[in-house]
Parts: sequence; structure tokens; C-alpha cells
Amino acid sequence: MRIKLKIGLVLVIIIGSLKFSFAQEYNKVNGIWNAAFLDFKLSNKMSLRTEVHLRTISYFSVWNQHLFRPQLSYKASKNVTWRGGYTYLRNFDQDVTSDPRIRNEHNIWEQVQFTLPLKKASFSTWIRLEHRYQEEIPLKKDKSLRSFDFSSRIRFRLTFQKLLSKMDAKIPVNLVLYNEIFTLMSPSGIPFKFNQNWTFLGLRIKLNEKLSINSGFQKNTILKSSDNYLKNRLWNTILFYKF
Repeated sequence: MRIKLKIGLVLVIIIGSLKFSFAQEYNKVNGIWNAAFLDFKLSNKMSLRTEVHLRTISYFSVWNQHLFRPQLSYKASKNVTWRGGYTYLRNFDQDVTSDPRIRNEHNIWEQVQFTLPLKKASFSTWIRLEHRYQEEIPLKKDKSLRSFDFSSRIRFRLTFQKLLSKMDAKIPVNLVLYNEIFTLMSPSGIPFKFNQNWTFLGLRIKLNEKLSINSGFQKNTILKSSDNYLKNRLWNTILFYKF
């Protein structure tokens, strides 16, 4: 009964957030996101991962973000994985004439992921808590005068994968669908405000035991102010490589 109640609560939050965002006014951009995830195995349970993300809007013409995200992973059991790490972000103003244009962010985060395997498919979910140090706005040209403010954010992602190719295919192909909700947290640590929603539909192709590619369409809905949202339609491609 408790499990059913928790699942029902999560679904209500997801549906409510989507309905709320659909009722607002939007600014729209188009983007390209490219990333590489590099994994270094330390033991049967421990590994290091380094993520590098390069993101643009107006297709390839305007920088949106640069991310560098090293992390440590611990596989507690077959279906449970813990991760923790650091992220450095360079956030670019959409207006290329802005001066200064780049707002830096440093954050430390913790994450737990649960996977439910099914026949030729799987459900997984992860929850990530981010502790964010962002440069205060308005940005100052003299970097020595800049200061950082602190906030926290919680992210919840639900992913479904289904094998599309034959079980014994030389190059397995999976359908991938996920939805992720970002919620801002109050200083007392209580989630209180919608921040973003990401929806992704694409394919995961396993080229060999070391190399996989995830590629597909993603739509992000981002809260910019109380009655204004940014909608980013983008093509997202991630290369996964195991050393």
C-alpha cells in the first residue's frame, strides 16, 4: 500500500507540473547538445566517470553551456547505484552582445539510482540533490567584485528502455524515453518551486562492449520568471566509453 501511495504521489507531481507548464507563455529556441561520458573502472563496485557537455542554441551558432562533471560511482547491488560528484558550469547569456556574458556555477551533488529490469526492457529512476554556488546577478565586469549565492535543487528522472533489436543482435538498439523534473528547494530544505522539465525520446546503440551512443530529441521547459517560460527544442547526443 505504501509503495502504491508513493507511486501515485510521483505521478500526480509529474502530471501537475506538465499541466501547469502547458498553460504558460513561452519563448522558444532550438539547440544542439553534445556530450561524452568516460568511465574508468576501479573495482567490481567502484568506478570514476567524467562528463563533458557542449551545448548550443540557434543550432550551432550560439553557445548555451559548457559543463565538466567528474564523479564517483558505487554499485551497492545489481539494481542500486550511488553517485556523487562536482559540476563546473559556464552559462552563456542568450544575447551574444551581453558584457559580461558568462555566469559561472559550481555545484556538489549526490544521487541514488534504482533499476527495475523487465523482459527486453527496464524502468529506472534517479534522484539527485544539487548544492549550487552561482555568481550573483547582475554580473560585474571586474571578476574580483563578483560574489556567489547558494541554493539547492532536487532532480527526479524516470527512464524507460526497451530492446528493439533481436536479443542476439551484433549491435543492440534500445528505445529510450525519460522525463526529468527539477524543483528548487527552500533554505530549510523543502522542495517548493518548479524549475525545469526535460522530456527525451531517442535510441541507445551499443556499438561494442566499450562504446555506446545515445541520441534523440529533447524538449526542455524552463521557468524564467513567474509568468514566462523558455522552451528549448534540441537534439541531444551522448557518447559513452568504458576504459
